[in-house]
Amino acid sequence: MQKLSIRFDVLLAMLIALLFFTMTLCLTFFISDRATDRLKEEVGMTLSATAYQLSDKLDHYMWSRAAEVNLLATLPTLKNSADLPVTRTTLEQLQQQIPDFSWIGLLDANGTVRASTDQILEGQSIQSRPVFQEATERPFIGDVHDAVLLAKLLPNPSNEPLQFVDISTPLFTDGRLTGVLAAHLSFAWAKEIEQSFKSSTKQIEGLEFFIVSENQRTVLLGPNEWRGKALPQNLVEPVESGYHVSEWSDGNVYLTGSTKSQGYKNYDGLGWTILVRQPSEIAFNDAILLKKFIFFAGLIASIVTAVIGWFIAQLITKPLKKITLAAEQMQHDHSISIPSHKGIREITVLSVALRQLIAQLSDTEQQRTTYETLALIDPLTGLPNRNGLSNYLHEISLNETPEIYLYIDLDGFKAINDRFGHQTGDVLLKEVAERLSQMRRPNSMIARLGGDEFLIVLNDVVSFDLLDQYGTEIIAYLSDSYVINQSTLQIGVSIGIATRRLNESVEQVIHRADIALYDSKKLGKGRLTFHR
Repeated sequence: MQKLSIRFDVLLAMLIALLFFTMTLCLTFFISDRATDRLKEEVGMTLSATAYQLSDKLDHYMWSRAAEVNLLATLPTLKNSADLPVTRTTLEQLQQQIPDFSWIGLLDANGTVRASTDQILEGQSIQSRPVFQEATERPFIGDVHDAVLLAKLLPNPSNEPLQFVDISTPLFTDGRLTGVLAAHLSFAWAKEIEQSFKSSTKQIEGLEFFIVSENQRTVLLGPNEWRGKALPQNLVEPVESGYHVSEWSDGNVYLTGSTKSQGYKNYDGLGWTILVRQPSEIAFNDAILLKKFIFFAGLIASIVTAVIGWFIAQLITKPLKKITLAAEQMQHDHSISIPSHKGIREITVLSVALRQLIAQLSDTEQQRTTYETLALIDPLTGLPNRNGLSNYLHEISLNETPEIYLYIDLDGFKAINDRFGHQTGDVLLKEVAERLSQMRRPNSMIARLGGDEFLIVLNDVVSFDLLDQYGTEIIAYLSDSYVINQSTLQIGVSIGIATRRLNESVEQVIHRADIALYDSKKLGKGRLTFHR
């Protein structure tokens, strides 16, 4: 009997020690994997956001230059260009204000340069060049190309090959083409924007920026050794997460954030892909260090808990022997009961300690879940934010029913915000969100995109008439007066509607809905417009 008792003591001590060691080690691996995966995801999203910001800045710059050329074309000096010296002076004044315009010229209807900056190419025909051919009917913006006619005519202090982006617009008189206003925009401006981004992200080690053309996937701007080279499809094709980890042709693995140019306002963009890459060993260095720290800390904790478990087992086995003996005697004498022992208090303490440990782990997980939920909700209105919208769209991505997108913008909200203050504006946004929630249809979701912009996604088949009625009801309900802080407030509502087409990305359909919203604003506000 004594021999069996000794074996039981050792066996129980070993089992408890092994159990403590295994549980702590498993929890260590679980927490380590979750923490490092989350950290890697945050790094990837940072690169993706940087790529988007660079793309947005490039698009905004191109839109500004194109708008300036279009505005210049409306001046009477160019429409009635009888006085060529005055016309030339006007062109040179724009070039002086914006030196990125390497050359600006006024062409006649046959493509001959009548007036230009510094008189370059005056009297020569550029009829065969896309900057003229593509702009005889509508404004034209051409992709980056090497200088052909101007390579030897323009100063080039850097001695690097000159590259231009073409911007041109037709000139009409009484519906008849009378000329073309053409400009070559030096691509050096993109390098300046890239340098500004490098300066703002210099604290992030190893970042490199790429601007890649749409058709040939050629590197237009990036590290010197990559310029002019074509990238493989897998590096430039869009991914849902906005980033990927891939091996490049130099044999190194990089974390790469990517985004595709979407244009800005009436500028559709040139389809450039913006890549921001960082060597994976640098990008994930913090995650690797964190994983090692958690592993070694967990290993030490596992050993400590195993030793504690061994001693606890020794304390537990002594009262267990008495309990076992009492249990054996109970088979013959039912009057015998299980005795209480001082050791029971130790078991109780252990139970309480385990419950506290589990409760702490549960609280940590619950807090993490709460934080993730808060990241998906707009704190002001309680509606899903952009992240919540992305999650919803991902959940319904397998549904073949075409979604309908209603892009909503409040008319006159800024004036109320300026007059009554942001606190009143916030209360107004809450009431707008409440009214939208009251009008929510089945199989739909409502999100706040930011500011006074909202988006409704209908994941159901809705007829045109019913959709028109639904949009009209939204405008009427949201345009009804609001009483806030004893003040009666009135706003208007404009809506743009677009239905998702086959193989169309979410960004594209939202962009079309935004265009329709812009049309509603342009047509007088307080209305809804369908994007065909």
